[in-house]
Amino acid sequence: MGATKIGVAGLPPLGCLPAAITVFGQGSNECVERLNNDALSFNRRLNLTSQRLRRRLSGLNLVVLDIYQPLYDLVTSPAEHGFYEARKGCCGTGLLETSILCNSLSIGTCTNASEYVFWDAFHPSEAANKILAESLSAAGISLVYPLN
Repeated sequence: MGATKIGVAGLPPLGCLPAAITVFGQGSNECVERLNNDALSFNRRLNLTSQRLRRRLSGLNLVVLDIYQPLYDLVTSPAEHGFYEARKGCCGTGLLETSILCNSLSIGTCTNASEYVFWDAFHPSEAANKILAESLSAAGISLVYPLN
């Protein structure tokens, strides 16, 4: 349809989401490697497909935005990025809740959301999203200012 500047986000480390650890972690408090491997496999295929498209379609500026590594870094080294909690979300128990089950009035919701990597069991907190947005913006700058 004429689009020439496209940014596509890959998958995040799905095995590090609090809900994934709760449901598939088998009692472990660590990221679920199988789910992370699936996300990495998808991201590799997405990169290969984007390379093929760029070769086939002249003038296409297609950038695959890596969300996996920046979020993985936040989860595995939270203190290095100013976070206290990376295993559970701020809302409710932080282990399964999401969407309308999560709000500032939910029982158990923390009062210091900026110290949490996740707001709920699936979504990064506002503080984490700011860090992720900086990383994605840097990667996507070529959509606005092409190198060639």
